[in-house]
Amino acid sequence: MSSIPADLECIQATDPQALTHCLNLPELAVTQITFLRRIGWMLVYVHSPARSAPCPRCGQVSTQPHQYHARLLRDLAWADLRCGLYLLRRRFKCAPCARPFTEPLAACAPYARTTRRYAAQLLARVRTTTVAEVARTDRLGYKAVEGIIYRQAAAVHPPGPPARHIKRIGMDEIAARKGHGHYKCVLVDVDAGCTFEQLADRDKATVRAYFTQWAPAQRAAVEEVTVDFWAAYHDLIAAFFPQARIVGDRFHVQQHVNAALTATRRAVQRQMSAADRAWLGARRHLLVSNEEDLPRDQQVELEILKACQPALDAAHTLKEELRTLYTTAPDRASAAGALDRWLAAVARSGVAALEQVGAFVARWREPILNYFVQRTTSGVVEGLNNKIKLVKRRAFGFRNDTHFRLRVLLACDGTP
Repeated sequence: MSSIPADLECIQATDPQALTHCLNLPELAVTQITFLRRIGWMLVYVHSPARSAPCPRCGQVSTQPHQYHARLLRDLAWADLRCGLYLLRRRFKCAPCARPFTEPLAACAPYARTTRRYAAQLLARVRTTTVAEVARTDRLGYKAVEGIIYRQAAAVHPPGPPARHIKRIGMDEIAARKGHGHYKCVLVDVDAGCTFEQLADRDKATVRAYFTQWAPAQRAAVEEVTVDFWAAYHDLIAAFFPQARIVGDRFHVQQHVNAALTATRRAVQRQMSAADRAWLGARRHLLVSNEEDLPRDQQVELEILKACQPALDAAHTLKEELRTLYTTAPDRASAAGALDRWLAAVARSGVAALEQVGAFVARWREPILNYFVQRTTSGVVEGLNNKIKLVKRRAFGFRNDTHFRLRVLLACDGTP
């Protein structure tokens, strides 16, 4: 026999308080229900049965009603009907303060036109859609829904340092408007897989001002920061988190090597005849693909291509060697030796584009090698950036930076 849950509750229809129990707002009592089926509404008349209320200023309990006023609150839908609570709110006189006050209710905020639970539902729905869609579905005004959502979002995600300690941080940027050079700095909790802040821009002064707000204990808790190779980020991390490992993202390194390989291929193509240039152009994907992922016939074509062009052979071989280093090096010390040998091979290759990449890798050698401690990448960060782009596309862009920040944090804060 299965056990009976401790919170099991059975409501009898003959119970005078049955409707009040179904409402699930303990501080309110139902007195009447009216159905307006033609317009799809259900009005629930409620009142507070309490005979007194505490003054929000002095805490003194008052039993003297001063005024009554009715308010219609939008509540969660019942079946296929929109629901409104017709609430008779009371104002009490406070003798010590000599001022009246409205009785406080947990079901709704002081001046709200919706219940708190309905506002919370709107907030949950907008995480995966737009304000306009929520307003259209619920037949509400856009500005009304926008105000409800952004007020709640601002309370959930106030500006400032995170409320918890974060061990591994991911830093990246995303364009507010593609092609306009306006970037936002995105900060990610790598372990939790969520965005905890989006700054107004990626300027060094802005990022410094934000990290200055962090408590010393929060800074000391950071063990690792994954970042690209923008020098300003590295300087700030070293200043605020001197104990943390700075990890240069491996995919950015591979991207630089692939770009050098592509530049080498284009330089080779410029020296070819039109027919050979077209033949190589049609097979350019063979060079940047992972060699073992290619079908057998394409591997043969790749070998022919490399045999005909020594520069491409050298560039492709070094690209594959670096990728193998990333996947097979067991620890940082082994990776350091292998990376030094790779840099020496780059210097001997005579390929100008690769020599530039070699200088880049040598300059960022320590952050690159830090990857081999815990093998942390910016994969989580890039995934969240794609989610941010989706938020931006859904809204057709944002003119208000504050709204953009709040929508990003709502969509990427890890809440299911």
